[in-house]
Amino acid sequence: MITVDTKSTPPSTQEAKNTFVALLLTYFAINALLIYLVYSRNIIFGSKPGNWDYPFFKTVVSTPLWIPIAVFLILIPTIFIGSKWIGSHEKLVLVGCFFVAVAIQILIHRAYPYSLGTIVQSDVANSFYSPAMSYSPVEVLSQYQALAPSFPLHARTNMPGKILLFQIFKLFTSSPRVMGYLVVALSSLGAFFLYGICTKLFQNKLVGLYAFILYALIPSKLFFYPVLNTVTPIFILACLYLFLLYLERRKTIFLWLLGGALYILILFEPTPLVTGIIFLGILLHAIGEKKLSKKDIGALVIIPALGFLGVYLIFLAVFSFDLLAAFQYVLRDAINFNMIDQRDYWIWVIENPKEFLFSAGIPVMILFIYLASEMLSQLRRLGRDITRWPIAETYTLSLLTTILILIFLGINRGEITRLWIYLAVFFQVPAAVFLAKIEYSKAVFYLVACTLVIQCILTLQRVGFVVP
Repeated sequence: MITVDTKSTPPSTQEAKNTFVALLLTYFAINALLIYLVYSRNIIFGSKPGNWDYPFFKTVVSTPLWIPIAVFLILIPTIFIGSKWIGSHEKLVLVGCFFVAVAIQILIHRAYPYSLGTIVQSDVANSFYSPAMSYSPVEVLSQYQALAPSFPLHARTNMPGKILLFQIFKLFTSSPRVMGYLVVALSSLGAFFLYGICTKLFQNKLVGLYAFILYALIPSKLFFYPVLNTVTPIFILACLYLFLLYLERRKTIFLWLLGGALYILILFEPTPLVTGIIFLGILLHAIGEKKLSKKDIGALVIIPALGFLGVYLIFLAVFSFDLLAAFQYVLRDAINFNMIDQRDYWIWVIENPKEFLFSAGIPVMILFIYLASEMLSQLRRLGRDITRWPIAETYTLSLLTTILILIFLGINRGEITRLWIYLAVFFQVPAAVFLAKIEYSKAVFYLVACTLVIQCILTLQRVGFVVP
């Protein structure tokens, strides 16, 4: 713990305090610089040589001052009272934080020139609404490959799960505006899974609460409401949570559910499968802790596969829907798209990380770079046996490996602010762990949250991420 009594501070502790203050000042200086680049329109989201970038609006529509002020004020009790009560009134705090998260996200999105309802209805911005209104779920599944070429652009190149979601929304409302709000609320449910994941991994409810709040302030998610990539994180987070429940309780029901959840994930969006590296890192840590027997590991491999196969066969028998064939169709389209659109591989190896640094949250990514650098500098101390590493370092290494593989895989070339929203969610965790353990934790976290709010509002005012 860093003390504030400079008169009685030993030299070594004083140096640690000076290092912390310097790090904090550097951190906020970099934040301010990058936000200013957006404010002055002196940054490109994407790459002009790579044939894709998000345009700046010619005219900036001013946002009422009361919106950021209201968000700043709402965050005060959410962070300071929530941090105090999370140990004794966990459920009450989480439910309250959920409603606060939904309200904050809707308020921040008001800085964008286009409303949620307008975006939902647009075939240019959101291609899933009109097919959902034109076909039944049975038609979409049973005739997917025949119908897909006639769908609007994004629906044509995606798995049918996103169309099915709007068909579920249609059971409750016919209003595009209300559907937009439902997307925000549904996406926000992922914060509960992220909280559960953090508390199980790190045994710290404050880490979970901070991750919960950061989840609501992920810039890429706020930039793309109500596009359904904002909902994708729920499915991969649910899979990871079921995985952790099994590691904790050894009940095979969680593995059967995991198999079914993996099917639903691929039906909706297969790209998050790359985060299996994070699952592997956590599994290796559990093996190092001697929490799993050979029988448990065997069950972990076989039962989810059987659960997945069971759901696969049900959909094939009932709806004549072949998930594998649909996945191959989407994958071929993605590869052909890069060739037709002339998106060079090496340009995006450089440009994608730059764009992701901003879209995942400037403060969050600065902290991740610091923590990853610290981890790499301590490899000798950590040792070669990764199964014996602390879980925080194991998670950081797994996350670093995941993003490097995704970058060099080169399937997504541009548009990763939208396409990698699911990945940005996992980057909130190291930041939450770090911020929960430092001195003046609540005050520093509040400043980080406010920085993210400013980043989101200024960018939404200026950049056309979703143009109907």
